[in-house]
Amino acid sequence: MDFRRYASTLAAFATVLYVALLIGALGVLSLVLERDVIADPDAGILAGPVACAVASAVVFIGLLVRALRVPQHGHDIAVGIAFLLGIGSYLGYGLGGAVVVAITDPYRFLPFLLEELIGPFAAAAGILSLVVVLLDMIVLSSRIDERGRPQWPWEKRD
Repeated sequence: MDFRRYASTLAAFATVLYVALLIGALGVLSLVLERDVIADPDAGILAGPVACAVASAVVFIGLLVRALRVPQHGHDIAVGIAFLLGIGSYLGYGLGGAVVVAITDPYRFLPFLLEELIGPFAAAAGILSLVVVLLDMIVLSSRIDERGRPQWPWEKRD
């Protein structure tokens, strides 16, 4: 139970890292490309935050399910799962914004979705998801032989 609790906590912290990296990456991309993250002026102010929230929810749910299903003292690095969560975040980013736009005008759902999915911002959401999920898996796999809470090197007994 201790390893699963550690993995669940790490999933929460990895999701917070993902949100921070996503917000930073979207801001930098917006400055470098000299365009708005949500280019459609009719999308409203909630399309961007909802898109980021859906992409973050995909990462958190994926990491949490994996944390609760792993063996008690073992974890492997599954690149395929990380890739699937990256695709899920990519699609979730586009779908989250498109649903907000579709609330006011249902005929704008598909054009907005396609516009977002071919843009660099959804790609950034997917790539960052892949990186953060892989980092989460690396940290968990490095803790296979340890039990209890993480310790600093000077706390470990020889």
